[in-house]
Amino acid sequence: MKFSVFQCKALLVVGATTWALAASAQVVGGGGTLPEGLYGGAQFPVGSTGILNRTPVPGFNAYVGVGSGAGKSAFFQNNSNLLVWNHDANASTPKVPFYPTPVTVDYAGSESLVTAAEETAYDAHPTLGKASFGPLIQVPVVLAAVTVPYNIPGRSSVNLTSAQLAQIFADPTITHWNQVVGFSTLNQPIKVIYRAESSGTTEIFLRHLNAVNNTLVPSVGSTYASVVNVGNASKYIPVTGSDGVMAALLATPYAIAYVSPERVALGDPAKVVAISRASGGVLQNFLPSQVDVAAALGTPASAGAILPPTGPAATQARNWGIGYVASGVSPLANPSRGYPIVGATHLIFSQCYASAADNTRIRNFFAQHYGSASGDVVHPFIKLPAHWRTAIYNTFFATNSVQRIGNPDVCTGKGRPV
Repeated sequence: MKFSVFQCKALLVVGATTWALAASAQVVGGGGTLPEGLYGGAQFPVGSTGILNRTPVPGFNAYVGVGSGAGKSAFFQNNSNLLVWNHDANASTPKVPFYPTPVTVDYAGSESLVTAAEETAYDAHPTLGKASFGPLIQVPVVLAAVTVPYNIPGRSSVNLTSAQLAQIFADPTITHWNQVVGFSTLNQPIKVIYRAESSGTTEIFLRHLNAVNNTLVPSVGSTYASVVNVGNASKYIPVTGSDGVMAALLATPYAIAYVSPERVALGDPAKVVAISRASGGVLQNFLPSQVDVAAALGTPASAGAILPPTGPAATQARNWGIGYVASGVSPLANPSRGYPIVGATHLIFSQCYASAADNTRIRNFFAQHYGSASGDVVHPFIKLPAHWRTAIYNTFFATNSVQRIGNPDVCTGKGRPV
């Protein structure tokens, strides 16, 4: 089987040049592996750029993909030792901190949404929170479809309903493919490859399965094994990171997994599962390239639309997480049309930065990505609708907004340290 070039990319070799490059830009961060290519990940060849570190406004260091959970921890603890990576092409090499000398962590990337508990803890922390760094900011960057790649010899396409996905991934009694409708002649054990670490990709995937079958998937979380019983070691294979998913999938016949869209040919039915569902009264098979954004988020005028927060709600970072609900099922968990396993990747900042250069670089990113002239290319991700981009720009960049990055009325005497 062949997958995308991202699965086959060579890892960066550590040397003096690498660390010199790491030290040359001041804005430091990392997190979810889903957007590594989008942001300009550390594991990509020297010189690779993404929307955070490209010209004409450079200044963000290479993004370090460690998983959403570790990225958020690195940010909230201001601990760059949690931004770890394999520094050569040998997967068995122990991961080491990307920064040999600890540095300030300025932001995190995450598909795992900021929770009320995380924001409350940040607001209350005497030295690593609001009192020192200003209010917490969370902004969605792009939408993303979580794909379901498979390795089933002899199959040129696989169509499954969301209910079947829940059975395959979470039902302990479903252990062989011939137990699944449509696979009656395939008497082979099912191998489920899942992310062992805290992962925003996992959270998006489980959010959908929970909406479909809350008996098999009783809750939503960023750690797969905390929600699904993975005690059957012959069925469940734990791995770390998106690259770990793809490596295990290639090596394991009759396996199925979930992974970010840039790791696979998301429009190829020979590589990824198409989700079967009724649309307009007709059963259709939707590939992850067929996300209906209007169905997923709605439009400003539509009932039940997922809209940017306003008023007092807009002052809480958690409310800017696309898909966040205080309780119950998110309307993004199972959109009414198109490919249904959809979420957003987010960036998490503080409002205040002690370095004027960092403050300017972060503001310039907001101007480039969310401004009216934004030309960011985000394929295979999905650009945010204009009303979301405008709301983010007006709230966190516009010079008349109290919540803007670096507002001196809020940030004088505060800021994440240099």
